[in-house]
Amino acid sequence: MFTRILFLFCLFLLCAAQANDPESKMAFWDGKNKMLRGIAIGNGVWSANDVNLGCNDSADYAKIKMLGFNAARFYLSYKFFENDASPYSYKQSGWNFLNRNLEFAKANGIKFILNMHVPQGGFQSNGEGAALWDNEENQKRLIALWREIAKRYAKDTTVAAYDILNEPVVSKDKSQWQKLAQRIVNAIREVDTDHLILVERMNAIIPGNYSNDAEMNYIFINDPVNKWGLTFHFYSPIEYTHQYASWVEHFKNTDGGRYPDPRIGRDKAALAKEVDSYLKIAQEKNLPVYLGEFGVIEFAVNPEKGGVTWISDMLDILKSHSVSYTYHAWVDGSFGVKDNATLENLFKNKFMMRR
Repeated sequence: MFTRILFLFCLFLLCAAQANDPESKMAFWDGKNKMLRGIAIGNGVWSANDVNLGCNDSADYAKIKMLGFNAARFYLSYKFFENDASPYSYKQSGWNFLNRNLEFAKANGIKFILNMHVPQGGFQSNGEGAALWDNEENQKRLIALWREIAKRYAKDTTVAAYDILNEPVVSKDKSQWQKLAQRIVNAIREVDTDHLILVERMNAIIPGNYSNDAEMNYIFINDPVNKWGLTFHFYSPIEYTHQYASWVEHFKNTDGGRYPDPRIGRDKAALAKEVDSYLKIAQEKNLPVYLGEFGVIEFAVNPEKGGVTWISDMLDILKSHSVSYTYHAWVDGSFGVKDNATLENLFKNKFMMRR
């Protein structure tokens, strides 16, 4: 009897210690506190033309699994589901596309993080989506669409989380994102109290100003079921990871150097210190945290530029903190992993070593 009481007391102490350990909350919540190693599936959402709902097939997911990934951040565009000329009228073709990909993912043990990459009002990252913030109707449409998504997938266990908006860039001030995020969360919770909701930090407080405030541009919401977390992206140093990026005016003709380069303090320790600045906020708030995007441009994936070392160092840093992540991206004109033998072998070798 004494032995059993002692065992239960020790178990209580262990659980109490875990509950009070900020690091324990940093593990991504998918029902099992399992660390997710993911890849982004872009679905061509950046296209100015109609979206291609025929991209991805079962072979893609089989290969993703073979390389050792167990998750995917699945990029959504509102255009999958809705036309601007017919707001709130959802297209079955969009649901069919998402359902088909969810079936492929489930068959291969891949968890999905559904990410609204292009909302009504426009793609946010480059500061050209002000119509989301300045047009109330666009916000209402985004809220309604998330409610519909959550209603349809509330019981789907292949879905690990809802990542409600990619890289928001507001038109006036930070409170715009905080208020909209809260409204989206409230709408989701009307129909789904199970899934984790991920709220991304501001990509910029105003267009063109990409500096961080004291809270690393995070915003905070109230969730009635307390199943929400923070998410951030990491492409540092940006002049290195995006060198010669044709879509970024400042970098498209610029050589960003190599990695590591101790002469300028560019090394694993510097990466770890910067990642810690994002994780620290999650620790202080006792919230789960997830790295939604990180990566290095294909131009730098060669021995002279050191891109493989940058990625490998990032994987080590994330593993040391049990932070779940998704690498950008499976198919992308400048960051794609698919059919890039160097990157495929890198991930496969790193993941196989961890098992």
